[in-house]
Amino acid sequence: MAKKLLVIAVLFLLLKSDNSGSDMKIESPPLNEKSFKNYFAKDLKFSIKNVTFQDLLKSPGSDWLVYHGDYQATHYSPLSEINRENIKNLTVKWTFNITDAPNLRSSPIIHNGIMYVTVANEIQALDAETGQWLWRWQAYKERGKGINRGVAIYENKLFFSTSDCRLVALNKITGNLIWSTQYATSGQGQRYFSTMAPLVTKDRIVMGVGNHNDSEGGFIVAFSVSDGKELWRFRALPPASNLRGAPTWLTGSYDTETDTIYWAIGTLSDQQRSNPESYQPNAYHDSIVALNAKDGQLKWSVRLNKQLPMDWDPNEPLILTEVNNRKVILLAHRNGIFYSINRTSGQIMSTNPFVKEIEWNSKKRLCPSIRGATNWMPPSLSHITRLVYITTLEGCAGEDNPFVIKAIDSASLKIKWSYLTRGTNIAAPGLMATAGNIVFGSEGSGHIVALDAVTGKKIWDFGTGRAIFGAPVSYSINNRQYISIVAGSDIYTFGLHSAQ
Repeated sequence: MAKKLLVIAVLFLLLKSDNSGSDMKIESPPLNEKSFKNYFAKDLKFSIKNVTFQDLLKSPGSDWLVYHGDYQATHYSPLSEINRENIKNLTVKWTFNITDAPNLRSSPIIHNGIMYVTVANEIQALDAETGQWLWRWQAYKERGKGINRGVAIYENKLFFSTSDCRLVALNKITGNLIWSTQYATSGQGQRYFSTMAPLVTKDRIVMGVGNHNDSEGGFIVAFSVSDGKELWRFRALPPASNLRGAPTWLTGSYDTETDTIYWAIGTLSDQQRSNPESYQPNAYHDSIVALNAKDGQLKWSVRLNKQLPMDWDPNEPLILTEVNNRKVILLAHRNGIFYSINRTSGQIMSTNPFVKEIEWNSKKRLCPSIRGATNWMPPSLSHITRLVYITTLEGCAGEDNPFVIKAIDSASLKIKWSYLTRGTNIAAPGLMATAGNIVFGSEGSGHIVALDAVTGKKIWDFGTGRAIFGAPVSYSINNRQYISIVAGSDIYTFGLHSAQ
């Protein structure tokens, strides 16, 4: 143990002393895989084995390998050690603070005992069992720490996008840079940026982009895992048009059987949303698109908003599942409607409101509010209850708009139960259902809560005193289940007092 702490201390001093350099400043630990194995593996029991596509496909409960929990975006954990009977024994196992990062949104990725958590332009690697710091990679030393939602992991690499749209591949053990590629410009006239976690599809890395109202339009782009070479690019707006907007900033879903990517595309610029002339052929704003993951060719698209002036884009997680033997996408949209979409054809199968009031066209009343009825925060689909758990923002414009956690039947789309959260509606809680029949989430009060997945009754909570913008994740080490969530600038990790 003393040897391990000494090595970590030396690494910290070496990293801290490396402050000079150009704009693209790489801060990596002076490790290679051999030295990592020699110095760390005996004490921390980490493994250097690569992540395979089968690992990503099966998404074993011991790891959390994909941003949405799995390719289907269910944000569900198959672990059940923590359940409704023993959750009273849940306690804090460790915390870790990331300096000057007050509103973390990262969903940690965990593999073989190592946790990777991000802020803009920075990755931290931690011992997932103890919270011990291992290493840090920084792209830009002098820049502030804004929003980033996470990394992707595959083979021996971590994939991460800087805020100015540079995709980098790092060695997942050492943090050393393998390759980088610029896929958009963030300068004046283009104004692209990135906050999303990449998506791995077999031998490709897929990215979307955030863009401002005056930019030329969003796109989805794929790169080679091995060297970062661009393979294809799908544009959300016709290149020759005067349309602006249509961001693609939230990680999509992936059907591995058909090699199809499903992606949400945002609205047009403020001035163009309600103009009928803005709805042109080959313009995919306000839509869900299905793309061939191999070449980026469009399979189908469906537009969910038409000529609405509000910024109610469909940039919410797209849950892939089967209902009545049909492959569908389940989507809680900001406009207050829950959609079930045939993911083979793009046909809307059924819809149902998930908030109390819907009023889009009245000049006196707007329901839901301008913020929309939900947002990017991850919902969750339980493999046991078959309920979809979502966070909703109730009320109309000008009213109090509390967050309400709701359970929706995946077949009928009817609301089964609701839980009114406490506190402000500034932070947006994400959710995670588990095989222990628990739904983990958070409240604007800064409390992490656990709800009975069947009834919605609160069965546990913990006050952090922080604004919580992230969603919980779960993993296990030595058959012990852990729950982690970012809150403010801290990472909180929970486990049972002892094996139950």
